[in-house]
Amino acid sequence: MDELKQFCKSPRKPRFTPPEGAVDAHCHVFGPAAIFPFAPSRKYTPVDAPKETLFALRDHLGFVRNVIVQATCHGTDNSALVDALQASEGRARGVAVVDVDVSDSGLEALHRAGVRGVRFNFLKRLVDDTPPEIYAAIAARIRRLGWHVNVYFEGDDLERLVPFLTTLPGVVVIDHMGRPDVAAGVEGANFRRFLALLEAHDNLWVKVSCPERLGQKGRDYSDVIPFARTLVERFPDRVLWGTDWPHPNMHSHMPDDGDLVDVIPEIAPTLAQQQALLVDNPMRLYWEDQAMNPHINIPGTTIFDGRMAMKGYGLNKMCYSFNKAGARAEYLADPEAYFERFGLTEAQKQACREKDVLAMIREGGNIYYLAKFAGIYKLNMQDIGAQQTGSTVDEFKEKLRKAGD
Repeated sequence: MDELKQFCKSPRKPRFTPPEGAVDAHCHVFGPAAIFPFAPSRKYTPVDAPKETLFALRDHLGFVRNVIVQATCHGTDNSALVDALQASEGRARGVAVVDVDVSDSGLEALHRAGVRGVRFNFLKRLVDDTPPEIYAAIAARIRRLGWHVNVYFEGDDLERLVPFLTTLPGVVVIDHMGRPDVAAGVEGANFRRFLALLEAHDNLWVKVSCPERLGQKGRDYSDVIPFARTLVERFPDRVLWGTDWPHPNMHSHMPDDGDLVDVIPEIAPTLAQQQALLVDNPMRLYWEDQAMNPHINIPGTTIFDGRMAMKGYGLNKMCYSFNKAGARAEYLADPEAYFERFGLTEAQKQACREKDVLAMIREGGNIYYLAKFAGIYKLNMQDIGAQQTGSTVDEFKEKLRKAGD
């Protein structure tokens, strides 16, 4: 079992100043082992890296919030993670690791603590193999909470994992740029395949983090920067950044976190890119109730913004499928199975069962996609207008007739 290096205890102050409200969207807490023991099945033993040190680093680097990701050394015991979240005064969110048989009450307790996602790890040097159907079952269970899935894999495993990744419901966040082969350059086959995957599936997000892990030049991260910059340019609303503190399993060198922060303006040169990468994107994903939305209080109006697009992704994808006659027939034959196929939340399922278009809109439905759903049941604008006004269809028709007199 590996014993790991100590993290940099005195990182320098970065030259780059993150925008106000910046989020370190990938970091960890380890132990203290005397309070939160490491899992007996762990493949490595980290040094203690407690919440107090993480929060002090956050402030030193100029960040305001953290997203703390459960690492394999703690297994599925999320106690250290939950302890840090509860001590953060709302300034941290978490990504947990759970067993498939975790109870509903256990998931709800994690949600109350601030967990907003689960992590699936495919690195064989860190975890034993888990059958994809186990991960799929977990993904289906967390959908009702609005969580996302976080995946970690080696670049060489991408092709094998594509069928699995593309069937996961909701937002899927890929760690560390999918660990590309930096030596092959941005024109390498695997990275081009990765870009094509992101282009084809707009529910896939990516962390442009860990140049210290991916690069081949030690503390010179210039060989990794083109990969991260390409992702920021191509997918500005689906990228996240994190320190990966305290850098577990680093054997080549232990990075100075101030150096990592100073890479940010090289991968996100414009103020708009920096704002999206460090503030807007992580806020939408982890603090959706606090994400900036200047139109949020328009009475009687449901705003379809990025937050609602994420919420309604599965619902809208289902409705889009109704362009094909075969899909419409499959849905009508077994609506419940079709709901499960697209990972709908319980609220979305109920809205569909009741053919309540307004409720579907409140649950993230886009009216253009919902029109395809309405067409299956031959609902017209008068039916929808009746729902909007709280009247029967005949009453609504009478209102229209009188208005035209």
